[in-house]
Amino acid sequence: MIRVPVRLRRTLDESYEIRIGRSLGPRLSVDLRRARHGRRYIVVTDSHLHATHGEALLATFRRRGLLADLISFPAGEGSKTRRVRDEIEDGIIELGAGRDTALVALGGGVVGDLTGFVAATFNRGIPYIQIPTTLIGMVDSAIGGKTGINHRAGKNFLGAFHQPAAVYIDVDYLKGLPDRHFSSGMAEVVKCGVIADRGLFQLLETRLERVMRRDTDLMPGIIEACCRIKAKVVAEDPEESNRRKVLNFGHTIAHAIETLSGYRMAHGEAVSIGMIAEARIAQRAGLLPAKAAERIERLLLRIGLPTSVPGAMPPEAILAVARRDKKARLGKITYALPARIGAMANIRGDYSLSVEDAIALDVIEEMRQPRSRVRARLLPASPGA
Repeated sequence: MIRVPVRLRRTLDESYEIRIGRSLGPRLSVDLRRARHGRRYIVVTDSHLHATHGEALLATFRRRGLLADLISFPAGEGSKTRRVRDEIEDGIIELGAGRDTALVALGGGVVGDLTGFVAATFNRGIPYIQIPTTLIGMVDSAIGGKTGINHRAGKNFLGAFHQPAAVYIDVDYLKGLPDRHFSSGMAEVVKCGVIADRGLFQLLETRLERVMRRDTDLMPGIIEACCRIKAKVVAEDPEESNRRKVLNFGHTIAHAIETLSGYRMAHGEAVSIGMIAEARIAQRAGLLPAKAAERIERLLLRIGLPTSVPGAMPPEAILAVARRDKKARLGKITYALPARIGAMANIRGDYSLSVEDAIALDVIEEMRQPRSRVRARLLPASPGA
């Protein structure tokens, strides 16, 4: 046998900054002129944002002398497909994109995931900048380099890790965000509090009225807290070999529910249901105090997020889809489970935990039963647990 070693040890610096502020368009265009991530820029957005924020950003770029174009695709989770990805690729090729091009993702998680995936694979990788316009994008999907599209087998089944060159979070975009989308994003904010920041969770419990009004004094700090949590976790584990799995709290069940809904359920709504289910699973497994699980559910209910599994989804079907999830190992479903508010459980340092299916089936069936559907956003806060 002849052996020819190929030695590829190298250090790759993929560091970038997240900038949080208001009216960042002019600042962004100045930064891009200095940083020169590309000789030209193509803004990728969706049909809801094309004529408003998309055209405005394009005009700002051109006023600064940047060579820039704009393309869009139909808004919604239904666009996270191979067909739409192909259409974006065809569109940027028609505009003359090459390795000297950088993409700019302007929109929510769908726009960011699609644009990042195209950037990861076009010409074997080109830079992209994230400009999230939704709360869920600002606190979660725009950070960390996860890109991808959906498949009938599961959510984000096809994708790549490709870190953005920069992230610009303009909180002014939250002003025009529909209430349902804001509430959906709040699920990921709650998740951040549960997995790593007890103080953030308590702030949400005590100041929820102001948060739901999108108080401009509070929101930048809340977004910053979430960004710091995700930045720290991603820096420790860029490609989700272990520690980064804590960010999946609620997502094992949530992704299965989203898939079974045909991606008609908003991501944050599914995550809300998933967090309650997985908190109860953690409680049944002896990992999480009952009082903590109750606090999580109470806060999500106060926000106005769904807390019950859709009746049309049998527990067995949910687990069958979860068993095909990227997080499953050798056909066994794994979860990221909390140990208390602000900390996640691990076994000998492993944050990917298996639980008997019987426990999960019981919890999901329980959550399908008729129960109080009180939707008031501002029920009394729970005392600390």
